[in-house]
Amino acid sequence: MASTERGPQRSAPASISVAVRTSPDPRTLEEMYLDLMKRSLTRVLFAKEYQRQTLSPSRLWLRACNAVVRGVLSPLNLELVRVIRSGPEDYLESGHAAKNRVEDSETMLGTRQLDHMQMCINDVLDRGIPGDLVEAGVWRGGMTIFMRAALGVRRERKRRVWVVDSFEGLPNPDAALDSFGWKAGEMAVSVDEVRGNFARYGLLDDQVVFLKGFFSDTLPKAPISALSILRVDADLYESTRDVLENLYPKLSVGGYAIFDDYQNLIDCRRAVDEYRKTLSIREPITKIDSRAIFWRKTAHAGQ
Repeated sequence: MASTERGPQRSAPASISVAVRTSPDPRTLEEMYLDLMKRSLTRVLFAKEYQRQTLSPSRLWLRACNAVVRGVLSPLNLELVRVIRSGPEDYLESGHAAKNRVEDSETMLGTRQLDHMQMCINDVLDRGIPGDLVEAGVWRGGMTIFMRAALGVRRERKRRVWVVDSFEGLPNPDAALDSFGWKAGEMAVSVDEVRGNFARYGLLDDQVVFLKGFFSDTLPKAPISALSILRVDADLYESTRDVLENLYPKLSVGGYAIFDDYQNLIDCRRAVDEYRKTLSIREPITKIDSRAIFWRKTAHAGQ
């Protein structure tokens, strides 16, 4: 059973994928491989003009109605879905996984953020900036999978990719600090599922290190000596501060600090801005897409 938006369902299997161009324009075999990784992780490779979306209402009474309908349809091997229109911008930009995306994608990020990560990794390798790569808050692992792929094409065998998450969803938000309305356990993806996603792409090896637990518990004692890339997707004020306070001092001068949700989650932005002010971090903030920002560390904090 399905409802459609903006007309009847039809597919244009090539048009969206062709319209989404990645950067750099892939010319070498290595660049072609990373281009294919971006298209696979975001599912733009399989994009259609209309996408199927399982209904997941947010309001309590609608969830209750939906549960009843699912109970009736499930024995009949039917489900309640809607069909929504999709376009190139839905894959270039980051967004919630349930919006205009195939529901099994490994990342909510758009190709612009993956393009930017490729640039960052190439830059720190070209300039010899020391340190591992880390993402704090990984969901299904798409960005960290891409990090490992990008190291692979450069034949970089020494640096590790740290996959840092509770793998049990968000901690209980502090209502005094977080205004978005998150609930404990949201965004939960098990460590076994993320490991499986790495294995699916042939990228699960000893350069991938999983750090499981809430940031406040794991990061103070994390055996990370130096970082060249720090990516933060923590969603909550306190979680963002936990990452900054424990990992930003380990970011090498010349390395990159990247923050998802800075532009669209006010609590994350406040955590970053307060930390920058406290440590007198003066590097300019630059936008990546409509959600994420970054800066390149040019001095030790406070100097």
